Amino acid sequence: MSVADSVSTVVATHWHDDHVKGISTLLEEASKARFYAAGAFRQEEFLAMSQRTHLISKFTSGVQELSTVRQIVTRRRKVGGGALEQVSAVQRISCDPSRAVSEIWALSPSAEDKERGIEHIASLIDIQSGKASRIPSLPPNDVSVVLHLETAAGAIILGGDLEHHQSTRARGWHAVLDHQGRPTSRATFYKIPHHGSENAHCPEIWQHLLTEHPVCVMTPFERGKTPLPRESDVIRLRENLDRVFITSDRRYASARRNANVDKAIRSGTRSFRPNNLKMGHIQARVVNGSWDVRGNEASAMY
Repeated sequence: MSVADSVSTVVATHWHDDHVKGISTLLEEASKARFYAAGAFRQEEFLAMSQRTHLISKFTSGVQELSTVRQIVTRRRKVGGGALEQVSAVQRISCDPSRAVSEIWALSPSAEDKERGIEHIASLIDIQSGKASRIPSLPPNDVSVVLHLETAAGAIILGGDLEHHQSTRARGWHAVLDHQGRPTSRATFYKIPHHGSENAHCPEIWQHLLTEHPVCVMTPFERGKTPLPRESDVIRLRENLDRVFITSDRRYASARRNANVDKAIRSGTRSFRPNNLKMGHIQARVVNGSWDVRGNEASAMY
């Protein structure tokens, strides 16, 4: 099975590199696939910033990756290929009953989140002068795309990094829940948003979007000041779930360094923490009508 024939849709949830790194390579191989991203990425502000990626740190943003994607899409359009498609809430972006994933819906971003995302992008660069004002930071996750997939095994929700804003119903998960046009089927499989962080936890998700005993998977995040998920996050999730899978919870032993070398490293960096988390993955397949979840030696179940 070739990537070119089997991949029909590629979606960038948002620009953070832990979500889009390598997506341009995938799109290059998936020559027949249509590419989708939040509407903010088609705005003048993002296009201007992506054209100046030499100013953007590769350690703080996935802008370079999406800039390469834009070049691929532009090249394909010249020979009759599709344009960069924008998504917003609630929008069906694919419908093909012959495929294992028969429908793909984007549940976010809401109109207000999209506007906030555009404002954030605009704050990073002066369109008139063409100069980047600052390097993009990892937050916010305003334009993160949540996907709802319809399959023969039941619905799947991929939560991206969408956050929960308790003070308003117009943003984040509240906007998803309140939208009258969203699919009504409850998900049997759920990718937990934002690495299990409390700022993405919305109790109404469990009440209205998921079945009683969904399979839930999350990924760790090591690059912030506080690695995610925190121990408190795991405890909170276990209160709602029978089991939670994480792609990696195993670490290599930290290498011993000369004390002078270690001192020099710490004196020359803002923060320093060895990245010794092992690479892990989770595979989920439907066997005899139920989910069969497996992982490599780095993955774990809570």
